[in-house]
Amino acid sequence: MTVRVADVAERAGVSISTVSYVLTGKRPISARTRERVQRAIDELGYRPNAGARAIRTGTTDIIGMVIPVAPDVRADIQMRFVLAVLQQARSYGKNVLLLTSEGGMDEVRNLTTSAAVDGLVAMEIQVHDPRVPVLSALSRPAVLIGTPADPRELPHVDFDFAEAGAMCARYLLDLGHHDIGYLGQSQQAFDREAGYAVRARDGALSQLSAAGCRNAFAPVEPGPAGPTQALESLLSANPDTTGLIVYNEHALPHLLRRLGELGMRVPADMSVVTICPEDEATSLVPPISGVTLPAAELGSLAVDQLMEILHGEVPHPVLLRPALTPRGSAGPPPRSPRTRRRRAET
Repeated sequence: MTVRVADVAERAGVSISTVSYVLTGKRPISARTRERVQRAIDELGYRPNAGARAIRTGTTDIIGMVIPVAPDVRADIQMRFVLAVLQQARSYGKNVLLLTSEGGMDEVRNLTTSAAVDGLVAMEIQVHDPRVPVLSALSRPAVLIGTPADPRELPHVDFDFAEAGAMCARYLLDLGHHDIGYLGQSQQAFDREAGYAVRARDGALSQLSAAGCRNAFAPVEPGPAGPTQALESLLSANPDTTGLIVYNEHALPHLLRRLGELGMRVPADMSVVTICPEDEATSLVPPISGVTLPAAELGSLAVDQLMEILHGEVPHPVLLRPALTPRGSAGPPPRSPRTRRRRAET
């Protein structure tokens, strides 16, 4: 049987409002009355619900994580961020509530209005994200994993994707490549202006254009056929391509297989660099040189920032700097790319 506040009031011989004041601390109650109410609570085994605890303490010990589910996004990559947020939240004694409703913020508004969460961490941030104004107006603080167009709107942590793309481009340029292609996220990611997709691509292509080299870009659609179609589109745009920058984790193994089918050896005929989690790059044959995506670090930092806000501090935005690790998948370009192309086609 569920024990109600009314049952506690009856056992203690006080009004329901008195019990409420004991639970919330909103009004001073005499020590004797407080003891009677507490004794009734203990005898009846009454447990205040989460809302009542939140009112009494001002906190729920729950962090909401806003993570929209898009069909073109790899769930296993998203879960790296989720796991990092969960682990860091637990280190602060907090639990995590996942909010995955796509495109809607009503649930988020309801949870913050009812004080069901202490704060929010939001990811998959778009350059012009319609969620940002909503998050800014909420009664509970929010931290973004990603940078909106106006970085002053909300506290955020991010990875310098523009520099990561540019770093990959410079690496291939320094090796002597002049014909370089970029294979990125899906067209859906670019259409919704996913910050990581847009900034990495623009950083790479800007660097390549500034160097005066020929370059081509193709989005990679989900599914096994997507990488092959993107590669063929890119090579059709520039048959003399000798280097590839790939920021699409699911595409890498399919691309390597297709290059092998075309008779292109990595790195002798085609150099490949990537932006992806380290274990994804090192599990391939050959291991792929590139920039490691720090998903776990970003998730942890977002929780740290939220906790700073909850403790009355003003956190500074964090932008993690990339570093490129050579693993042998990139080398000097072949001497005669056109000859290499004819050999591959035969």
